[in-house]
Amino acid sequence: MTTQPDCLSPHVDARLHSYFHLTWYRPTHAEDRSRVVAWTCDCQDTVYELCHAGGQGYLRRMTREDDAVIVHETHRWTFSKTDDWWAGLLVGLVR
Repeated sequence: MTTQPDCLSPHVDARLHSYFHLTWYRPTHAEDRSRVVAWTCDCQDTVYELCHAGGQGYLRRMTREDDAVIVHETHRWTFSKTDDWWAGLLVGLVR
């Protein structure tokens, strides 16, 4: 995980050669409300968020393409499992 001098949020490190590939889904909007707990810097074309909703956690990926933002989310897990995936994402072990 790196932070650029002009940025307040972390940047995701480069993907490692042997990384774990997460399955990303279109958002289901199953929860009425979700809380974004952590996020990566929005100076990149892809921004990740660590989210909590309904007693579970998940990761959200937002990719800017032309004038649109494409949103995908992972499966829901326990908070501790989601924190592990988030940590792996930041250091390049997970994508």
